[in-house]
Amino acid sequence: MTRLEIIANNTVEEDIIEALDAVEEGFYYSKLSAVHGRGKSDPRKGDAIWPEENFIFIIYCDDDRAAEYANAVKEVKERFDGEGIKVFALPFQQIL
Repeated sequence: MTRLEIIANNTVEEDIIEALDAVEEGFYYSKLSAVHGRGKSDPRKGDAIWPEENFIFIIYCDDDRAAEYANAVKEVKERFDGEGIKVFALPFQQIL
């Protein structure tokens, strides 16, 4: 099993949702909105100087589905190369 974390600019959220829905319509996720921070691209602070914000999708799924989701997000990243779209995968074990 895999925990995926997809971090991206709010401007590409609908594109990512469409890509993930193409893999599995009605996919399950948790969303963290208004995420602030700084990676290799410009800061995302949601203020007057750096007005943009990110979001994070957290998805728990089997390993094969995680690879499909990551490939779908990769295709979005190729279209929006400057947006700092990232995908992280972590193994997990459900204990409850």
